[in-house]
Amino acid sequence: MQLISSSENKAIKLASSLKVRKYREATGMFLVEGWRSVHEVLGRPELIAAIIATEGSSKEVDWDRLSADKIVLVEPRLMRQICATENPQGIAAIVRKPQWSWEQVTAGDSLLIYLDRVSDPGNLGSILRTCWALGVNGVIMSRGCVDLYNPKVVRSTMGAILNLPVLPEAGTAEIVALQQSGYSVVVTDAEDGRPYYDEDFKVPTIIILGSEGHGVSWELKALSKATINIPVEPEVESLNVAAACAIITAEARRQRQEGREH
Repeated sequence: MQLISSSENKAIKLASSLKVRKYREATGMFLVEGWRSVHEVLGRPELIAAIIATEGSSKEVDWDRLSADKIVLVEPRLMRQICATENPQGIAAIVRKPQWSWEQVTAGDSLLIYLDRVSDPGNLGSILRTCWALGVNGVIMSRGCVDLYNPKVVRSTMGAILNLPVLPEAGTAEIVALQQSGYSVVVTDAEDGRPYYDEDFKVPTIIILGSEGHGVSWELKALSKATINIPVEPEVESLNVAAACAIITAEARRQRQEGREH
């Protein structure tokens, strides 16, 4: 394999451009950085456009899963150019965005999460990781959410972004369609509703979570079957949306597993 030293190389220019949202959208690709994340990508070889690595890093990769034309060896200074992190680990991947259908996400007795204008990349990444870990069938994102393929989101999902079905840019019409097909629409509210553990999550359910700054919109609240909250100490104003998601989905998983055992 040839060692690339020029920043004008086609793969280097493409990888560098993926730090910008409009190029991610134009190409249908995004960049994954670091050992752990690239290891997750190797489990989905059909999504890999290229693996970019320094010579030292490349020795630790199982290249048998990839054809030689997808491997790009570069000088360390070029890794610093293409990566968003200050101290890159010497390996990155150019990855095609996974494509999920509405049917894949909503089939059967799905448990879904709908995110209403969640704008913090770290929160979104943590939510996706939690949902993947706790068996949520899919995540639906409203317009106004942070870009799903923002580098900070990608890093914090720890592989969930490749394996958990996510449908961005959805609105109230999609919620209405789910409701008409038999889904229970449940809205979270920091100040109103019954305790989350009193809700029946064993039926097909979509749980709507809003950002800390805005909460769930009134338009979405008007569609809901139920409003739930997480009881907290009086002096605590509200929980981080990622923490709230983890608490509620853990309860939903408990109920669903318990239901299968009986």
